[in-house]
Amino acid sequence: MDHEVDPCEDFYGFGCGGWLRDHPVPETSNSYGIYSWLRQHVNNKLKELLKAPSPPGELEAVTKAKVLYRSCINETQIEQLDSKPMLKTLQQPEFRWPVVGEALGGDWEWLPGRWDLQKTLAAMRVQHSKNVLIRLSVGPDDKNSTHHIIKLDQEQLILPSPEDYAANTTSAKAYRAALLSLMVDTAVMLGATEKAARVQMEEVLAFEIKLAKKLTPFEDRTSETMYNKYTLSRLQRLIPQFDWLAYIQAVWRPTGEPVISSSEPVIVRAPQYFKDLFKLINATNPRTVANYVQWRSVLSRATALSRRFLYRYLDYSRVTTGTTSLMSQTDKCVGYIKNLLLLPTGRLFIDTHFQEDKKHMADAVLAKVGYPEFYLNDTYVNEDLRQLSFSETDYYGNIMQVFGHIALEDVRRLRKRVQRTEWYTSPTTVNAFYSSSTNQIRFPAGELQKPFFWGKEYPRSLSYGAIGVIVGHELTHGFDNNGRKYDKNGNLDHWWSNSSIKAFNDKSQCVVNQYNNYHSEEADHNVLGKRTLAENIADNGGIREAFRAYRRWIQQNRGGKEEPLLPGLGLTNNQLFFLSYTHVRCYAYRPETARELIQTGAHSPPKYRVIGSMSNFEEFRKAFNCPAASTMNRGAESCRVW
Repeated sequence: MDHEVDPCEDFYGFGCGGWLRDHPVPETSNSYGIYSWLRQHVNNKLKELLKAPSPPGELEAVTKAKVLYRSCINETQIEQLDSKPMLKTLQQPEFRWPVVGEALGGDWEWLPGRWDLQKTLAAMRVQHSKNVLIRLSVGPDDKNSTHHIIKLDQEQLILPSPEDYAANTTSAKAYRAALLSLMVDTAVMLGATEKAARVQMEEVLAFEIKLAKKLTPFEDRTSETMYNKYTLSRLQRLIPQFDWLAYIQAVWRPTGEPVISSSEPVIVRAPQYFKDLFKLINATNPRTVANYVQWRSVLSRATALSRRFLYRYLDYSRVTTGTTSLMSQTDKCVGYIKNLLLLPTGRLFIDTHFQEDKKHMADAVLAKVGYPEFYLNDTYVNEDLRQLSFSETDYYGNIMQVFGHIALEDVRRLRKRVQRTEWYTSPTTVNAFYSSSTNQIRFPAGELQKPFFWGKEYPRSLSYGAIGVIVGHELTHGFDNNGRKYDKNGNLDHWWSNSSIKAFNDKSQCVVNQYNNYHSEEADHNVLGKRTLAENIADNGGIREAFRAYRRWIQQNRGGKEEPLLPGLGLTNNQLFFLSYTHVRCYAYRPETARELIQTGAHSPPKYRVIGSMSNFEEFRKAFNCPAASTMNRGAESCRVW
């Protein structure tokens, strides 16, 4: 807290000023806040578990996770191997990088007459779980939510925002220069000549600049515009320059299931992008396209190589994110393995660090809390990694196995019905989620800790203000500008009346206008009210719902008698409720990252997530006696959707 700040003028500064002052952004990070602090806390617990010797009878999958961890922290071996593992990959015909092969020759030489874009993209998707140019995924059909379907979409580029490829701002020019330098140096580090790398990577960057212009803008990507259901034969007629059936069959083939036919339905989320993409590809030298595709693949795996590759990427990150130092190898490895091996690391965490009382208390409110029950099923957890065999001396080879496994499990879902009772968020995740297709909210075990979930020994105002508001936030997502389009079964459906839609849009426009007027000093950029609308609606709705729930709990469980006050603070429990919510939003960003989040993020900056929602809420201004002219009292100008 910062008592020198007037809570009625800047409640974020009042609630977070002290924490932000005492917790500067670490040199290894581009941001730091309560969420990153708690994630590090979870990672530290997981690190100790992964370091521990394997006892007799340990789950096979858990033992494999420990082997993968030990291979990751085996820096001596990684340094000795240096670029050799990557160069071995680049010998495969589908993965030959023209600029490198030109210098190395032999098995690395790229042969234009034998190169096939479709085969290369499919091989990357199958072996590396890497999408380039085309994003292929399997997920619930938006209009038939019990069935999975293949989805084809545009793929993200490297720079933080599409605008960075065209803008003439100082930062955008610096980003492009840093990217070109990274491309050239990486190619040279793998064997290319400086001169050839400079010429060919300039061509690659020019290609990606053109590609950025083909992306469908955010404002045009709605649930309705992205739902374009075609058979593969119809897609082939629409965009004949690419063999769609052969591509998808190649991605599907490792499942061992019956072959996919031309009648297979797919959702094409960006039809115009694909039309423009293949026009661009046909007008570009195949060597440039191959250089671009292989560069994207190499970049995604360079962090598994020696430290000279890590330091070279850090030089790029200094420019684009403001990060100035590498994190420790152990911290990197824990975070990486936690995200790659969800089941064994999740099982380790919940066996040791998650109390069932949290799960049972929250189960009264939510269906998806803590972890799915299959995390406790030994056979299920072991079966997930049954085909994988790791070595403590081959980190690169280990993660290549994992990538292939992840890719296979993703497409395998295609013929399975959507299980509305299951969920696949790792227990170690510190976040919460709403899924429109299954109409469910998820609260992993990692989220159910202080300062989100305080337990029975603290005033309930703290938990209602933190985890309670987040529960309300996720519930409100079911009725935001996107969630409202899905019915109770998770199907995209026009189920509202036209008058309800008009009233919703009118109320939403008030929110858009409000947040458009907020200026982020860190980013030197105004908030984008339309881009962040869904999250702003959820923030505003969540705080109202949680406060009502807290007051209802006081009435029903204490007969209307207020809880005892926390000593030494001089704050009522209603005030503690709002302070508790503010604390979980305390976050600082480096200017580069703040700017990226404004341009590409779904959330408003933390400061305005607090100020925006609380200044609209009459119960906040009552709790702090905020006068009519104060910033935190919008009075008649307050916006409210729900």
